[in-house]
Amino acid sequence: MRLSMTPTSHRLEPPANPGRFTEALTGQRYTQYTNAKVLVIGDTHAGKTGLAFRLANDAWKPSGESTVGAWATQWKLKHGNAEPAVDREIWLWDFGGQADQRLVHQLYMDRAALILLLFNADQEDVLPGLRDWQTALRRSLKAQTPHFLVAGRIDAGFKASRGKLQAFAQEQRLAYHETSAKSGDGCDELRAAMIAAILWAQMERRTSPRIFKLIKDEILKLRDEGQVLHTFKELRELLWQRLPDEPRFTGETLQTVIGLLDGPGVVRELEYGTYILLAPEWINAYAQAVIRTLRSAANELGVLPLRSIAEGKLIYQSIGRDGAAVEMKRLPPVEERVVLGEMEQQLEQRGLCLRQGDKLVFPSHCGRDRPAVLEHPSVFVSYAVKGFLDDIYATLVVKLADSESFQLKELWRDAADFVTLEGDHHMGLKLTRESGSDGDISVYFGKGVTQQEQVIFANYIHAHLQTSCEEAQRLRHYVCPKCHAPKGNPEVLMKKLLREKQNADTECDDCGQRFQLWDALEKKFASEVVRAQVEHLRADDLAKLDTRRRGKLLVLEVGARITSADQKCFEIPATEDEGLDMELEFTNDDGEGTGCRLYLQLKSGNSHLTKRKTDGAEIFAIKKQRWVEYWLQQPHPVMLVIGTFSENDERAIGEDKLEFADVRWMEITSMLKRESRNGTKPVKQIEFKGERLDMTSVRRLRERTLSGTVS
Repeated sequence: MRLSMTPTSHRLEPPANPGRFTEALTGQRYTQYTNAKVLVIGDTHAGKTGLAFRLANDAWKPSGESTVGAWATQWKLKHGNAEPAVDREIWLWDFGGQADQRLVHQLYMDRAALILLLFNADQEDVLPGLRDWQTALRRSLKAQTPHFLVAGRIDAGFKASRGKLQAFAQEQRLAYHETSAKSGDGCDELRAAMIAAILWAQMERRTSPRIFKLIKDEILKLRDEGQVLHTFKELRELLWQRLPDEPRFTGETLQTVIGLLDGPGVVRELEYGTYILLAPEWINAYAQAVIRTLRSAANELGVLPLRSIAEGKLIYQSIGRDGAAVEMKRLPPVEERVVLGEMEQQLEQRGLCLRQGDKLVFPSHCGRDRPAVLEHPSVFVSYAVKGFLDDIYATLVVKLADSESFQLKELWRDAADFVTLEGDHHMGLKLTRESGSDGDISVYFGKGVTQQEQVIFANYIHAHLQTSCEEAQRLRHYVCPKCHAPKGNPEVLMKKLLREKQNADTECDDCGQRFQLWDALEKKFASEVVRAQVEHLRADDLAKLDTRRRGKLLVLEVGARITSADQKCFEIPATEDEGLDMELEFTNDDGEGTGCRLYLQLKSGNSHLTKRKTDGAEIFAIKKQRWVEYWLQQPHPVMLVIGTFSENDERAIGEDKLEFADVRWMEITSMLKRESRNGTKPVKQIEFKGERLDMTSVRRLRERTLSGTVS
């Protein structure tokens, strides 16, 4: 006999106030904290800085010169009736309004909870600028992020058309507000609307001990005091000193607080040197100096020597509202070097520039006009694109140039020529701008390009545009196979091709010959085999890009460790096969260069070391004997530096953050001289006995070098 019993259900409901619930269990004081990132954007002189200050502080503060870069302002919210136990705050990001700043602004536009699209009410034609900003925003933000259209400086007058603005707001589904930061008019209403519009329930919320809030507040005080950069250890010890009455917190506690502030971009934990950047806005400010330097170059090549960035040789002057030159405030040299390195890495990772030898190339800032040619190459396909054209074009050129299938040959204003790696066949693309957000990208080919090369090149472009554009319409361009006369209209032909597919054909307007639209090129373009081949090539490219990223990360890590020992170092721009990556110059006690140098060969990744079965020794295999010859030719000793990762990081591709488990170095010149008998005998491997590369080992090697015990 089976007995049926219904047990009494005791469901434990979550506490209404998790902080107080946890306090009752542990005896510690807890608090809940959440924050939201709000972007304040618009053309220059719209009043963004003044409005951000008014919203955060309920006061008027003249903003002076135009904003360079992007700067964050903290707005602490009072406890509301709905959630009295939750500490909430808004970070207002004020972005410089000049058009040439928009490309690098995208480094900071992610994870926004609300957008204030601001315009100067005392200007007449503001709609084109507002539409351009919307286009730039859509590249970086989720479609559901709420936007407000905000009139600024209404105290100075209202020349803009209210009717057109309200129609624009209705068309774009934007809440509309009119404000004056100077008088405060409309600002209370805007504050209330902003707080109500932010989806607080979707914001990450942390229930944390009281010490978390104390640490967070002290970090923000350090920001306000103008402190910019600390190592993790320095920051922890500084906070211990500033909180003498509190128990010493752990590194894990500080790491959690840094993660909370990293969300809205208030601080940034760098991937190297254990650095914590307390004011990430400086990266954007220095990026604007890069853009100014590019724009001021007489040759308009859109090219900047890597050494110029490493040494901070950029243009730091901008033109103020009164037409006078304004000098940008700069960081101290040590901090500046770290920020410049991080900026360079972010620009490359974002695909806004590419590295070629000892230079960085910025496709969107090349101003050279393409010379006239007698015979234009044939256009195979074009794309009608919609979106932020500077970003679409720059990232497309970088993507193609970084691939292993094509090489960038020439760069022009909105045009780029490539060659195949085999056969030196020419192909390229050209951007024609119809408006700020609408354009046409034409793909053309020179003589000798095979159908397979055409289709692979076009497939690369097609795949990129599908993910980087708001809209991308593919259009085939045909010529008569008999008389070679072009056949238009591409839009009509494409509609027919999509409608009739394999049965689609057309008649030549010149000779009357009928020919198929579903031709050999179209068959290859639709081929699953070709698509699989392109996907395989793109996967290989991704893996190689990740390898290059890890190599760059090691350069930054080594540079940070050498700099921490107050020594000088520079990256040597070269290809991986040339055998040297960095140069270290030891300094005297006054920080001046001594002329005593070391050369560094860097290898990033665990695969560079294997263990010998007989004794477990670590072995570095020398793949090319010319490396040995090159190292032995150098006038200064060569150090082999190997950075290794944890097993998880070693296997991961495309991870947001990577961290070296160990970085070690070893002087190899003397060993190579001995083993090769001064270059007369091949050396195939090195038994790696590296010591940890850190401040202590750098200073120890400095003392030995300056005393003459290392030659």
